[in-house]
Amino acid sequence: MNEILLYKTNKTKKTIYNVWCAFPAIYTFGMSALGYLTVFKYIDSIDGIFAERIFTDTDRTVLKPENVDLISFSVSFELDFIGILNIMKKYNIKFLAKERKENEPLIFGGGPVLSANPEPFADLFDFIIIGDAEPCIKEIIETLINNKKLSKNEKLELLEKIEGVYVPSRYNKVKKVSASLCQCVSTPILSEKSFFPNTYIIEVERGCPQKCGFCLTSYINTPVRFCPYQEIIDKIDEGVKYTDKIALLGALICAHPKIDDICQHIIDIVDSGKNLEVTVSSLRADYVSDKTLEMLKKCGQKTATIAIEAGSERLRNVINKKLSDENIFNVIDKMVHYGFKGLKIYGIIGLPTETYEDLDSFVNLIKNIKHKYKSFNLIPSFSTFVPKAHTPFQFAKREDTKILEKKNEYLKKQFAKIGIKVRTGSAKWDYIQSLLSRGSRELTPYLIEVFNQGATLGDFKRVYKEFEKNGLLKNSYIIALNEIKSEIELPWDFIEYPHKKQALVCEYQRLLN
Repeated sequence: MNEILLYKTNKTKKTIYNVWCAFPAIYTFGMSALGYLTVFKYIDSIDGIFAERIFTDTDRTVLKPENVDLISFSVSFELDFIGILNIMKKYNIKFLAKERKENEPLIFGGGPVLSANPEPFADLFDFIIIGDAEPCIKEIIETLINNKKLSKNEKLELLEKIEGVYVPSRYNKVKKVSASLCQCVSTPILSEKSFFPNTYIIEVERGCPQKCGFCLTSYINTPVRFCPYQEIIDKIDEGVKYTDKIALLGALICAHPKIDDICQHIIDIVDSGKNLEVTVSSLRADYVSDKTLEMLKKCGQKTATIAIEAGSERLRNVINKKLSDENIFNVIDKMVHYGFKGLKIYGIIGLPTETYEDLDSFVNLIKNIKHKYKSFNLIPSFSTFVPKAHTPFQFAKREDTKILEKKNEYLKKQFAKIGIKVRTGSAKWDYIQSLLSRGSRELTPYLIEVFNQGATLGDFKRVYKEFEKNGLLKNSYIIALNEIKSEIELPWDFIEYPHKKQALVCEYQRLLN
């Protein structure tokens, strides 16, 4: 597979437990998913375990399905359920946990989607990790190994006592678990066939202190954790032994208190004669330092990405994006100074209180940037607003799909007038994402039927109408477009995060007012 294993398993015992670590997409994408690979590494490093990675395009497996004791799924996107069901179908695994027999593998899931609102998918899993996997994955596996002969129910009784484990069949209250990041998470396996070939990814920080009203990362990855400086340096030095491609990962890497020192260390490596390509997650305009841009340019970057979400300062204030036009122009000044050739700018359509004046403000902002920096390549791209559980905007209205599509077309026409091509996402698929992000457990049979029909956009719409007609989708206040009243009990309220629901209510009201 043209892979390089960057860790030692140190296994000494005979294999007594078999695990499939499944990723609900193709190999190329799975091998770029740091969270998925990290969980695999933890499991693969435990004595007595034989762990195998499988993907939707896996054509051969070492383990036979009947010999697998446990299957894990990493869920990063709402539509990953299609890949999950694909893998289950491929290996003749019953979709619903309650229908699987004692001799069939236990199946669990984790990742940001399940940590926010597992309920639309809950009946697929025997148990779910809420929050970071690092603090509890070893205890989970060891509990299962040590109690292999117990019944499924007895195993689940033991697992639900572990902090961060949710057993859907028992509706137990769950307190989210956070890793300390005292050890820096990095790519455990390099692959030439990864979406980012042979790229060594280093997680610099987890979470975001900015708390934008729509941002899931800000609210489920709390508190914000910065990886220790020396750990990052050691990881960089380790990575360059195997590859010339490094990626720094984090929602707000430029907020790391030692970011300039980290960048200087990379610059020193390049100045010593090492050919090194370094990429970073999107930058925040008011946090980007000169040293960061100097490092990126020295490492071959010609463009960068900043997320400004909204075109007007008014709307940025509504979403708690404390970013001024001046901040944006200042960072572009710096980028031009360091020889960057272009900038990708990310925005969101349909944010709460948005008007066409806000859309015009986005066009005018890009127009003014283009006028000032004539040779600078600008690439605006937009998705539509998706309300996410555990954020202040979990209560917010999502605009009708037809309205959002009209806004997409409006932006395309306005940008075309100033000679700018704009990229817009699919409002229809974003609607499906919204449906799942705020859905309840009643959606599980709906999703299974959609999958059985082919999982096209038309299937989602047609099956929804059938289920609604037959009274199978009763919680319309959750899955509809409308604003959700704060006093209504939500499917994900049982998950205990550091922020309380009432605090989200207050923040939502503050932002809108």
